[in-house]
Amino acid sequence: MFRFCLFSFLLPRRRRLTQLAGAALFLSGVMQAQATQRIEFSPDAAGAYPEGIAWNARAGAFLVSSLRGGQLGLVYPDGRYRRFSTGSGLITTSGMLVDAERNRVLVCNEDVGVSLNSASGTRNRVAQVLEFNLDTGALQQTYDLSSLSRGPTLANDLALDAQGNIYVTDSFQPQIYKIDRATRQVSILVRSARLIPADAPAAAQGTQPYLNGIVYHPDGYLIAADYTRGLLWKVTLDNAPAISEIRLPQRLKGPDGLRLKNAHELVIVQSFPGRKGGMSGNVTLLSSNDGWASAHITAVATPPELDGPTGAALRDGEVWVVNSRYPRLFADVAQAESVRTFSIVKVALERRPADRRRLPTLPE
Repeated sequence: MFRFCLFSFLLPRRRRLTQLAGAALFLSGVMQAQATQRIEFSPDAAGAYPEGIAWNARAGAFLVSSLRGGQLGLVYPDGRYRRFSTGSGLITTSGMLVDAERNRVLVCNEDVGVSLNSASGTRNRVAQVLEFNLDTGALQQTYDLSSLSRGPTLANDLALDAQGNIYVTDSFQPQIYKIDRATRQVSILVRSARLIPADAPAAAQGTQPYLNGIVYHPDGYLIAADYTRGLLWKVTLDNAPAISEIRLPQRLKGPDGLRLKNAHELVIVQSFPGRKGGMSGNVTLLSSNDGWASAHITAVATPPELDGPTGAALRDGEVWVVNSRYPRLFADVAQAESVRTFSIVKVALERRPADRRRLPTLPE
């Protein structure tokens, strides 16, 4: 630094000014890059407490859902929030995906009693997947899953296979749904007592879900998370689907959103009670070398900005996590509007060199 300053004064004045201007632009670029590590945004009440997140490359913005009003919104890198879609049928929206190939956005819709649109007749009885046009935000299709089972139900998260079929977790029922792309028929793909423990509380709670995040693996199976018990399940897509528990070195802590980074790496957003009574969390990277019969932890990131993290989006290979701040909503619905600002945080997950060597190289 001192050598640069001394040398600059020996240069002609015009050249010094050029260098200083270039340095200022460089520092400005660095500061801007640092600022984009955390995107703060302030939606209206109908878009508050975002739960699901997906990257919309066409718009150059993140899509977020809403626990409070069900509204879908676009969050731009500079923090601007714009309504993407809303409607009378939206109650609480959670997991979401962008299906650019078929020009649609898919999102789960439910009622866990904390929405502006909650009602006694729909609480814990709504399980839907809504399909919106990716360009216009217009509602194109509603898939109703609630009629497939009795008792409380909650469509939490969803995955998409190569053919466009949709798979949906139910947090209050021991089952995963399938929505057939060709026929648009809804069905229960698999139902098993293994997916919810026998001693589970009879009263369903939005803060104590079982099946939660889910992803489709390109080798033709699903990976689903059990939030309360900290488990991961592998579910085959054969005519008679088989369920097996993925062997882990330890139980996970509140696994919520899942994103498959590649065939061998899985990003898991976890949320759990913090020291001050709120909800803390971390982002964990799991790796597998045996087709997800087992997995090991290769990285854990705990940014201080996490506040009730729920889901992750992949943007050009980068991991971005949304802070829903949902514990405040469930703790005191009457004070929900006192929380106005939410954030999306970029998370760096770097594998240790030893783990990098163990992973096989994927074909181009």
